[in-house]
Amino acid sequence: MRMTRGWTGLRTSVIALGFAAWAASGAGADTIINYSTSGTVESDGVVGDPVISFNSIKKASFNAPSAFSLGDFQVAGLQGDSSTTYNHTPFSITYLTNMVNGAEPSPNETPIVIKGFLDGTVKGDNQSNVTASFDPASIPKFRTGLFANELKVLDSPLSLVPSSSGGLTTAQAQVVATPTTSPIPEPTTVALFLTTLAGLGLRHRLRAGRPA
Repeated sequence: MRMTRGWTGLRTSVIALGFAAWAASGAGADTIINYSTSGTVESDGVVGDPVISFNSIKKASFNAPSAFSLGDFQVAGLQGDSSTTYNHTPFSITYLTNMVNGAEPSPNETPIVIKGFLDGTVKGDNQSNVTASFDPASIPKFRTGLFANELKVLDSPLSLVPSSSGGLTTAQAQVVATPTTSPIPEPTTVALFLTTLAGLGLRHRLRAGRPA
Protein backbone atom coordinates (compact mmCIF):
# COMPACT_ATOMS: atom_id res chain seq x y z
CA MET A 1 0.00 0.00 0.00
CA ARG A 2 2.84 2.39 0.85
CA MET A 3 4.57 1.57 -2.42
CA THR A 4 1.39 2.34 -4.35
CA ARG A 5 0.98 5.66 -2.57
CA GLY A 6 4.65 6.51 -3.11
CA TRP A 7 4.40 5.71 -6.82
CA THR A 8 1.20 7.74 -7.19
CA GLY A 9 2.73 10.76 -5.45
CA LEU A 10 5.92 10.50 -7.47
CA ARG A 11 4.01 10.13 -10.72
CA THR A 12 1.92 13.22 -9.93
CA SER A 13 5.05 15.24 -9.19
CA VAL A 14 6.72 14.14 -12.43
CA ILE A 15 3.64 15.04 -14.48
CA ALA A 16 3.50 18.48 -12.84
CA LEU A 17 7.19 19.04 -13.51
CA GLY A 18 6.77 17.89 -17.09
CA PHE A 19 3.98 20.35 -17.79
CA ALA A 20 6.02 23.11 -16.15
CA ALA A 21 8.89 22.27 -18.49
CA TRP A 22 6.53 22.41 -21.46
CA ALA A 23 5.33 25.87 -20.49
CA ALA A 24 8.85 27.10 -19.79
CA SER A 25 10.10 25.89 -23.15
CA GLY A 26 7.60 28.17 -24.92
CA ALA A 27 7.38 31.08 -22.50
CA GLY A 28 11.12 31.64 -22.30
CA ALA A 29 11.64 31.90 -26.06
CA ASP A 30 12.14 35.29 -27.70
CA THR A 31 9.68 36.44 -30.35
CA ILE A 32 11.83 37.41 -33.35
CA ILE A 33 10.00 39.69 -35.79
CA ASN A 34 11.26 40.44 -39.29
CA TYR A 35 9.67 43.60 -40.67
CA SER A 36 9.84 46.46 -43.17
CA THR A 37 8.45 49.99 -43.36
CA SER A 38 7.72 52.73 -45.86
CA GLY A 39 6.93 56.37 -45.17
CA THR A 40 5.71 59.50 -46.92
CA VAL A 41 5.52 63.20 -46.05
CA GLU A 42 2.72 65.06 -47.82
CA SER A 43 2.86 68.59 -49.22
CA ASP A 44 -0.22 70.02 -47.49
CA GLY A 45 0.65 72.90 -45.18
CA VAL A 46 4.21 73.31 -46.51
CA VAL A 47 5.32 76.92 -47.10
CA GLY A 48 8.60 76.93 -49.02
CA ASP A 49 10.69 74.18 -50.54
CA PRO A 50 9.93 70.74 -49.02
CA VAL A 51 13.06 69.64 -47.16
CA ILE A 52 11.81 66.83 -44.94
CA SER A 53 11.58 63.24 -46.20
CA PHE A 54 11.37 59.78 -44.66
CA ASN A 55 13.91 56.97 -45.06
CA SER A 56 12.19 53.58 -44.89
CA ILE A 57 13.38 50.25 -43.50
CA LYS A 58 13.74 47.70 -46.30
CA LYS A 59 14.29 44.70 -44.06
CA ALA A 60 15.26 44.33 -40.41
CA SER A 61 14.58 42.19 -37.33
CA PHE A 62 14.08 42.74 -33.61
CA ASN A 63 13.25 40.69 -30.53
CA ALA A 64 9.85 41.77 -29.20
CA PRO A 65 9.26 43.75 -27.07
CA SER A 66 12.58 45.56 -27.70
CA ALA A 67 12.51 49.05 -29.20
CA PHE A 68 13.11 49.14 -32.95
CA SER A 69 13.40 51.70 -35.74
CA LEU A 70 10.48 52.62 -37.97
CA GLY A 71 12.90 54.59 -40.15
CA ASP A 72 14.42 58.08 -40.17
CA PHE A 73 13.08 61.55 -40.81
CA GLN A 74 15.67 63.43 -42.86
CA VAL A 75 15.98 67.22 -42.86
CA ALA A 76 17.85 68.68 -45.85
CA GLY A 77 19.69 72.00 -45.58
CA LEU A 78 18.50 75.25 -47.14
CA GLN A 79 20.64 77.96 -48.70
CA GLY A 80 21.40 81.10 -46.69
CA ASP A 81 18.56 82.34 -44.53
CA SER A 82 15.76 80.78 -46.58
CA SER A 83 13.18 78.82 -44.61
CA THR A 84 10.41 76.26 -44.95
CA THR A 85 7.46 76.04 -42.59
CA TYR A 86 5.33 72.96 -41.90
CA ASN A 87 1.78 73.69 -40.73
CA HIS A 88 0.19 70.44 -39.53
CA THR A 89 1.61 68.63 -42.55
CA PRO A 90 0.44 65.00 -42.64
CA PHE A 91 2.87 62.10 -42.75
CA SER A 92 2.33 58.34 -42.63
CA ILE A 93 4.49 55.29 -41.93
CA THR A 94 3.41 51.85 -43.10
CA TYR A 95 4.59 48.91 -40.97
CA LEU A 96 4.65 45.34 -42.33
CA THR A 97 5.46 42.11 -40.46
CA ASN A 98 7.24 39.74 -42.86
CA MET A 99 8.07 36.80 -40.58
CA VAL A 100 7.63 35.76 -36.94
CA ASN A 101 10.17 33.32 -35.48
CA GLY A 102 11.37 32.44 -38.98
CA ALA A 103 7.97 31.69 -40.53
CA GLU A 104 5.39 33.69 -42.46
CA PRO A 105 2.52 34.37 -40.03
CA SER A 106 -1.05 33.39 -40.83
CA PRO A 107 -3.19 35.35 -40.34
CA ASN A 108 -1.13 38.47 -40.94
CA GLU A 109 -3.12 41.62 -40.24
CA THR A 110 -0.36 43.94 -41.45
CA PRO A 111 0.45 46.28 -43.09
CA ILE A 112 -0.82 48.91 -40.70
CA VAL A 113 -0.52 52.67 -41.20
CA ILE A 114 0.80 55.02 -38.49
CA LYS A 115 -0.24 58.64 -39.03
CA GLY A 116 0.90 61.98 -37.69
CA PHE A 117 1.71 65.64 -38.42
CA LEU A 118 4.77 67.87 -38.83
CA ASP A 119 4.83 71.36 -37.32
CA GLY A 120 7.61 73.93 -37.21
CA THR A 121 10.18 75.70 -39.34
CA VAL A 122 13.50 74.78 -40.95
CA LYS A 123 15.85 77.73 -41.54
CA GLY A 124 19.11 77.55 -43.46
CA ASP A 125 21.20 74.44 -42.83
CA ASN A 126 21.51 74.72 -39.05
CA GLN A 127 18.09 75.45 -37.58
CA SER A 128 15.01 73.29 -37.13
CA ASN A 129 12.24 73.36 -34.56
CA VAL A 130 10.03 70.96 -36.47
CA THR A 131 8.35 68.22 -34.46
CA ALA A 132 6.70 65.00 -35.64
CA SER A 133 3.59 64.20 -33.59
CA PHE A 134 2.15 60.69 -33.92
CA ASP A 135 -1.55 59.94 -33.63
CA PRO A 136 -1.90 56.91 -31.31
CA ALA A 137 -5.57 56.53 -32.30
CA SER A 138 -4.44 55.69 -35.84
CA ILE A 139 -2.54 52.58 -34.74
CA PRO A 140 -4.74 49.46 -34.66
CA LYS A 141 -4.03 46.28 -32.77
CA PHE A 142 -3.25 43.39 -35.09
CA ARG A 143 -2.66 39.65 -35.23
CA THR A 144 0.30 37.82 -36.72
CA GLY A 145 -0.09 34.05 -36.49
CA LEU A 146 -0.52 33.03 -32.85
CA PHE A 147 0.28 36.53 -31.53
CA ALA A 148 -1.91 39.50 -30.68
CA ASN A 149 0.20 42.64 -31.19
CA GLU A 150 0.14 46.21 -29.94
CA LEU A 151 2.49 48.77 -31.50
CA LYS A 152 3.47 51.88 -29.55
CA VAL A 153 5.49 54.79 -30.93
CA LEU A 154 8.15 56.08 -28.54
CA ASP A 155 9.16 59.75 -28.12
CA SER A 156 6.14 61.61 -29.49
CA PRO A 157 6.37 64.46 -30.32
CA LEU A 158 9.75 63.83 -31.91
CA SER A 159 12.09 66.79 -32.51
CA LEU A 160 13.74 66.68 -35.96
CA VAL A 161 17.39 67.73 -36.02
CA PRO A 162 18.73 70.19 -38.64
CA SER A 163 21.06 69.34 -41.49
CA SER A 164 24.10 70.64 -39.59
CA SER A 165 23.50 67.94 -36.94
CA GLY A 166 23.29 65.13 -39.49
CA GLY A 167 19.68 65.73 -40.48
CA LEU A 168 18.54 62.24 -39.44
CA THR A 169 16.12 61.54 -36.59
CA THR A 170 15.02 57.97 -35.90
CA ALA A 171 11.38 57.22 -35.16
CA GLN A 172 11.34 54.40 -32.60
CA ALA A 173 8.53 52.03 -31.71
CA GLN A 174 7.84 48.94 -29.64
CA VAL A 175 5.68 45.90 -30.39
CA VAL A 176 4.24 43.87 -27.53
CA ALA A 177 3.42 40.39 -28.91
CA THR A 178 1.12 38.30 -26.70
CA PRO A 179 0.56 34.58 -27.48
CA THR A 180 -3.12 33.80 -28.05
CA THR A 181 -2.71 30.03 -27.48
CA SER A 182 -0.56 27.80 -25.27
CA PRO A 183 2.94 27.25 -26.68
CA ILE A 184 3.70 23.90 -28.30
CA PRO A 185 6.41 22.06 -26.34
CA GLU A 186 9.74 21.47 -28.03
CA PRO A 187 10.40 17.87 -29.20
CA THR A 188 13.38 17.49 -26.85
CA THR A 189 11.26 18.51 -23.87
CA VAL A 190 8.53 16.03 -24.82
CA ALA A 191 11.06 13.22 -25.28
CA LEU A 192 12.66 13.89 -21.91
CA PHE A 193 9.27 13.95 -20.20
CA LEU A 194 8.16 10.62 -21.76
CA THR A 195 11.51 8.93 -21.08
CA THR A 196 11.29 9.92 -17.40
CA LEU A 197 7.78 8.50 -17.12
CA ALA A 198 8.81 5.24 -18.81
CA GLY A 199 11.80 4.86 -16.50
CA LEU A 200 9.71 5.40 -13.39
CA GLY A 201 7.13 2.90 -14.62
CA LEU A 202 9.82 0.27 -15.15
CA ARG A 203 11.25 0.92 -11.71
CA HIS A 204 7.82 0.51 -10.12
CA ARG A 205 7.28 -2.84 -11.88
CA LEU A 206 10.65 -4.16 -10.80
CA ARG A 207 10.01 -3.20 -7.18
CA ALA A 208 6.59 -4.79 -7.28
CA GLY A 209 8.15 -8.07 -8.49
CA ARG A 210 6.46 -7.96 -11.89
CA PRO A 211 8.31 -8.61 -15.16
CA ALA A 212 9.14 -5.66 -17.33
